[in-house]
Amino acid sequence: MDMIDGLTRDNLHGVWLALTTPLKPDGRIDTDAVRENVRRCKAIGLHGVYTSDSDGEFYAIELDDFQTLIEAFGDECSRAGIASQAGVTWSSTRGITDRLRIAAIHGVLGAHVGHPTFMPMTDAAFLQFWHDVSDTVPEGFGLIEYNTPRQPHVLQGRDFRRLYEMFPKLVGVKYVQREVDTFIESRRAAPDLAFFSGETTLTAFGLHGARGNYSWMAAYNPRFMLDWWDDIEQGRWDEAAKKNKRVVEFSSIAKRHLKEGGNLHGIINKALAAASPFLVETTWETRKPYLPVSQAAWDRFKRVADEEFADLAFNW
Repeated sequence: MDMIDGLTRDNLHGVWLALTTPLKPDGRIDTDAVRENVRRCKAIGLHGVYTSDSDGEFYAIELDDFQTLIEAFGDECSRAGIASQAGVTWSSTRGITDRLRIAAIHGVLGAHVGHPTFMPMTDAAFLQFWHDVSDTVPEGFGLIEYNTPRQPHVLQGRDFRRLYEMFPKLVGVKYVQREVDTFIESRRAAPDLAFFSGETTLTAFGLHGARGNYSWMAAYNPRFMLDWWDDIEQGRWDEAAKKNKRVVEFSSIAKRHLKEGGNLHGIINKALAAASPFLVETTWETRKPYLPVSQAAWDRFKRVADEEFADLAFNW
């Protein structure tokens, strides 16, 4: 079964672009830009696209805006014929299940589920949370556990096995950690789950069974990421390692210039995406309380990227 027909433990794979959330000058979501970005992802050949995760500023998107965003995103993904996911992380079960219902109603095929923020749950509360999440979505809707150290309950090994055995709708993991040994242990514990890696560890984790990449770099140059993933799938490990090294170097430069006083995640990656012509991203304005990267910092990054990383530049 193709991913566009439903996400499963067997078929979830490939390079998925993390969409930033485009904003109009008045702060409203630019749904025309959302739709155009989906069309561009389909045209370039990406395996899938997702919105409202960390790069999409999920923490600053209230439920009414989430509805607006997902209506446009889900409809355009269905029209374009590209597999889709949405981030639904929030601070409470209700906030997450409300977002899951909206995503499912509007044709989104899966969701990244981060654990409720602020404080850990007891084990009983943790299991009840996953029961509530699983019960909210229809059969065929793919749940992806967002395994990030920025939220409580970072899972390993036997934790994945327990969820894997209890909740068939759980199809994959957004695995943010970097230790190869714990990745191997987790894959061994839940071998049928589709573990996805970030860029830093993509070649190493690909060697040990990662199924794909949830990608910020694809917003800068999707062709580069598709070529890199093809190297991994075809076992061209020397080429994959070279690309990995280049992206780590690029990421270091981006953080050096865009981090400023402590910018992270979507703040940096929104400015980075605006430095490429691939997405419709004419501004890198963000939602408060987080402020955007300054114009001066963006100009410095753009100059260095153009001069030192011309091989990573995207051209239509």
